[in-house]
Amino acid sequence: MANPSKSTPPRSTPVPPRGGARRGGPGGRPAGGGPVKGGQARQAQHRRNRMLAWGAVVAVVVVVAALIGVKLAGGGGSGGAARQPAPASAVSKLTTVPVSTLVSAASKVHGLYPATAAGDPPLTSGGKPELLYIGAEFCPICATERWPMTVALSHFGTFSNLQQTHSAVTDGNIPTLSYYGSTFTSPYLTFTPVENTTNQRQGNGYKPLQQPTAAEQALWLKHSGNPPSYPFVDIGGKVVLTTSQFPDTVVQGHSFSDIVSAVGSNNNTLGASIDASAAVLTRYICSITNQQPAQTCSAVANVALPSSTGANGSSTSG
Repeated sequence: MANPSKSTPPRSTPVPPRGGARRGGPGGRPAGGGPVKGGQARQAQHRRNRMLAWGAVVAVVVVVAALIGVKLAGGGGSGGAARQPAPASAVSKLTTVPVSTLVSAASKVHGLYPATAAGDPPLTSGGKPELLYIGAEFCPICATERWPMTVALSHFGTFSNLQQTHSAVTDGNIPTLSYYGSTFTSPYLTFTPVENTTNQRQGNGYKPLQQPTAAEQALWLKHSGNPPSYPFVDIGGKVVLTTSQFPDTVVQGHSFSDIVSAVGSNNNTLGASIDASAAVLTRYICSITNQQPAQTCSAVANVALPSSTGANGSSTSG
């Protein structure tokens, strides 16, 4: 039986200084003087030298412009590339895992980190129960938890415009999804994702992206401390998760396509950990949707909820 081991969260490291590109330029012009024997040949040589020198300048400008373009596209710095649309094939795979597969994984995987009772009034939005997620794109624990959360939520509604990204290079470089700019439609609940920062360094932290409302901030502080940490998942005011359900070391070192391929395949620790976590999350979510949709919720009704203690870690923006 798979038993994902505990781990401590990766820590941020300073960004090394970036050096500037050296610029080239044309050589000095030859000194003037009267005509001498072979003057035409020397003049031709001078013209060739000037052309070569200016060619070198153009080449340097092209290289510098390319580097600037990469930087503006999010490819420079310690954060690595910024988010991009997730491949349609990957989204299709993640959002169509049969609930029976999730239930099967839950019977094999033990040691998942449990949610804790929130003790709050019901959390609602738009007249429906609300699942509030506050995370950050740099955060390796968030990167880990988005995988089962996406799989589980897909049994209650439909995602569009999911993004592909990764935790910061200095924070595990874990391939994952981002909810920034995505939408989720469901007749059963409202999903409110807040990606608080990017995976790009700014000073001692990361560039801000989305800010929680005052009410969301209050819940975040109440359940994860001050300063708050990532991730924070509030399931209808009933239970909260303040870490990933399984250690980030399980996904670290795998490519995006490796992880997508493993989902729904319970013959390895990676796939089974994601699927089992999604099964447990599905049961948590059913507890706030009045056990709807009935077919999904009845299928996970007997999934054992984790009871282990301890933590898989959390992340802060420092």
